[in-house]
Amino acid sequence: MTLTLGLNFGTHDAAAAIVHNGTVAAAVEEERLNRIKNTKVFPERAIQACLDLVGARADDLDQVALFVDPKLHLLLAPSNLRHGTPASIGSLLSDLDKYRKRRRLPATIRSSGLLPKNLPLIPVPHHRAHAASAYHVSPFEDALVVTLDGRGEYETAVIFEGIDGQLIRRHHITYPHSFGYLYSALTRYLGFRPQSDEYKVMGLAAYGSDTYTERLAQLAKFDADTGRLRLDLRYFDHHRRPSRNRTLCSPALTELLGPSRNPGDEITDRHRDIAHALQSLHERLVGAYIAHAQRLMPRRTLCLAGGVALNCVANAAIINSGRFDQVFIQPAAGDAGTSIGAALIAGASKERLPLHNAFLGPAFGIDAIEKALSSLPAGRYEVRRTTDPHQEAARLLHAEQVIGWFQGRMEFGPRALGARSILASPRSPETAVRINAMIKQREAFRPFAPAVLAECADEYFDLSPAGALVYPYMLATAPVRPERRNEIPAVVHMDGSARVQTIGQETNPHLWRLVREFKRLSGLPVVLNTSFNGADEPIVCTPQDAVRTFSRCGLDALVIGPFVVRQRLKEAIELPCS
Repeated sequence: MTLTLGLNFGTHDAAAAIVHNGTVAAAVEEERLNRIKNTKVFPERAIQACLDLVGARADDLDQVALFVDPKLHLLLAPSNLRHGTPASIGSLLSDLDKYRKRRRLPATIRSSGLLPKNLPLIPVPHHRAHAASAYHVSPFEDALVVTLDGRGEYETAVIFEGIDGQLIRRHHITYPHSFGYLYSALTRYLGFRPQSDEYKVMGLAAYGSDTYTERLAQLAKFDADTGRLRLDLRYFDHHRRPSRNRTLCSPALTELLGPSRNPGDEITDRHRDIAHALQSLHERLVGAYIAHAQRLMPRRTLCLAGGVALNCVANAAIINSGRFDQVFIQPAAGDAGTSIGAALIAGASKERLPLHNAFLGPAFGIDAIEKALSSLPAGRYEVRRTTDPHQEAARLLHAEQVIGWFQGRMEFGPRALGARSILASPRSPETAVRINAMIKQREAFRPFAPAVLAECADEYFDLSPAGALVYPYMLATAPVRPERRNEIPAVVHMDGSARVQTIGQETNPHLWRLVREFKRLSGLPVVLNTSFNGADEPIVCTPQDAVRTFSRCGLDALVIGPFVVRQRLKEAIELPCS
């Protein structure tokens, strides 16, 4: 029996996970606990949360697995030197040396004081950790495994063969040529935060036209014979060393596309068209690489991981390509998920147990919830205990109320899947406008996801059988059936698609019970589901987080454990009889 702790930190999405005999027992992102979105810090709180979840102490751990192999950072130098000028080589090497010293991971871990000093430390190459995070928890024995991100060590994309529990590396693309950095560079150009707001650009793309498609195609080429992506580096600056030599965006890029957008500036048709062209280019390039991978290793099952695998529209294109019978994408496909992959590799268990849900974080009991509720201002809120919170929540949604929903163990990954969610009826487009403007305080173009009973999903969405393992994690879009769009307008995007979440009775029982009750009241097996958080903050984790966010962001009600909380100052809503 082995207990392995896996870690990711230092880049973004710091996280910890514990694997026990081949099973992912706990996984927590540090941002949920320190409340700093995309935090990079050493995940001390997440480590302790994982230990608490499995009922262990640090002394019980057998080993710690790291998301990166520090030795491999040495190999960054050749790939960068090819693109540097002679005058910049000295500063580049100095910058790399400082980088390596700053990233002495074993010393960082030992100096934290949280873990035993003699605990074995096992470094795992970044993309191998990504690959393991998907393949080892998939139901496939034999699969094509592809990882795509900005960069991990010197690699930016890797093709593995997954067979009999082993991962065999077959092909890779090296830095600075990167699917992830291509998208991040244009994310920054469009006035959003790179390596954070790419999903906003994906949503914006649906509003654009093909005006910039040919121009943007100049940024990158793909060689189908060799499987090599090549960025035209005149348009990029992520490879410039030292980092102080980087600019907001390359002068060549502004010459090609016009001036970049500053954060907060108005979004114009030009920005929408550039987002559309970027998404189109991204889908074409990623699709070409997946096709190359399948030519190398003819397989009908595919596992995807890496931050690029969070692009739901590109995922839908892969699922609908007809190339695969089944696709699996690890729900925390970004860097947080490498904590799971590293631990699975280090644990080296012969057992491979599929992941059935992403509810791997902490849960909270009645005492913790009551303590959080006691902090609400006296007289301002009505707090009522109920024997059936699922029915109460469904009645609120049927009355067109927007609620915070807090039940069970927290999700792992960037999507709120029904444990820490804001929920609403999908029947009115005004609901989406209200949530974006008043509650989430975010851009109006951003869509909301429909959570649908799995047994009813095909009635409302044009789903591919190949995506059956992806749709439960809200990681792929699908067309909303035209005859159903007027029934659920709040969750239909500009292009008639939706980022679907299918809900199974066994894998997501809390949300399934709520939506089943909502269907009984309304006739609709669909609710609007978005993450339970305010503007630019992580998804809530604790009851205190939920109560604080509820009290300041304009939700109509909070259903937390067995309690229903509503503002007394609001005019009473007459709920329909059950």
